[in-house]
Amino acid sequence: MAFISLLDDRAKPKGSRDPLGFELVWSYFGRKVVGNLTTITSSIENFAVALLGFHWANELNAHVNNEDKQKAVRETFLLYEQVAGYLRCYGKSKAIMGVTRVTERLRNEGMLSVNIGMGSESQILSDQASYGLWGLYSSAMRDTGLIKGSERKVTEKGRLIAQEIEKSLNKESFIQLIKSNTIDKVQIKVLAKSFMEAIQSPLMRDELVSSLMSGAGSYPLQNELWTKTNQLFQDKEAQQTQSGHLGDYLSKLKALGLSAHLQQCLNDIEDVEHVLVAINNIFNYCQVKDGIEVQELISKLKEHQYDYSYLPESLPESSFPRKSHIELILAALKKNDYQQAVTHILALNSFVMKQRNGAAWVELEQGHKLRVRVRREGFKLADPKELLNKWDYDYFIGSYLSIARSYLGNANG
Repeated sequence: MAFISLLDDRAKPKGSRDPLGFELVWSYFGRKVVGNLTTITSSIENFAVALLGFHWANELNAHVNNEDKQKAVRETFLLYEQVAGYLRCYGKSKAIMGVTRVTERLRNEGMLSVNIGMGSESQILSDQASYGLWGLYSSAMRDTGLIKGSERKVTEKGRLIAQEIEKSLNKESFIQLIKSNTIDKVQIKVLAKSFMEAIQSPLMRDELVSSLMSGAGSYPLQNELWTKTNQLFQDKEAQQTQSGHLGDYLSKLKALGLSAHLQQCLNDIEDVEHVLVAINNIFNYCQVKDGIEVQELISKLKEHQYDYSYLPESLPESSFPRKSHIELILAALKKNDYQQAVTHILALNSFVMKQRNGAAWVELEQGHKLRVRVRREGFKLADPKELLNKWDYDYFIGSYLSIARSYLGNANG
């Protein structure tokens, strides 16, 4: 059961991505089912590393006054993350954020040690605080009830899990590494094995995964989703027949029998996704057709003989972003009125870009010729069958499935 990549939190739309504003749409529906994970919090190991780091960073700065504490805790955590990165690299981890710099420094035979610090020459990412564990894993951990506040202080639940990690470590040795300016590579290699064993402790892993995947009791539908996913993974035949397609996963999940609420939420996700994919297919094609007459574009669309009968007759009743625009496009597609569909799609793009103080990516000059400002290379219209089965977004279920596969695949394998 594979998972599908999602828009990375590190690159939110700034006028250069998500031209139809669909991130707000899929995230609205995805949050009804998966309430705590984000698009990039897909590694159990990273959660474990981050939790131990938040625990130690707060512990080491307990004496700091409140005004300076957040900065002190953050800097200590970043030092810890650098140390952990080198330890994990020797431990052959595949989940390190900053793996390129970490690997290059350890492979440099002219360097017998590595620097630890706040300078750019020491950080393992261009902006480690934003792009590393501190910035990208903290919101999911807060929403799970493992940490709290701007200092990422561990809660009682988080503390118990962090202590389960640290109990098998020579804590003082690791603290000394964090406090060092440089670390000998031989020392890193010696300590790597015990660190990797600690962050992969089975008991800790069970507690951490249970909290993350069930939503820590705060998200009833996610808790049910976790129960049913466990059930699905226990079925060896179901595991073997998984194609990696999100629609496959949802179909097999629904076959197990779900509550009316979860069933409706998953149905809504499927309906909305079908509509968004159909719209993206047309807009992306517009981006490769600069200068052509709109009637020529419409002729090309008609040649593919799309049958939009599989699209829902209407959108879910709830009020969500972009709904009024999407409703107009859906109605046009259901009538095979490409003239109206293209007009409404380009109007949505213009609306979204104006909200970002930018120009439309594609517009009609004099009402009949495409003018493309942001071009796309090599895009071809999907064939009808491909369009029916294609998924462009995964509603936070990508990270969810990645963790489920890593954990349940091992547990039931």
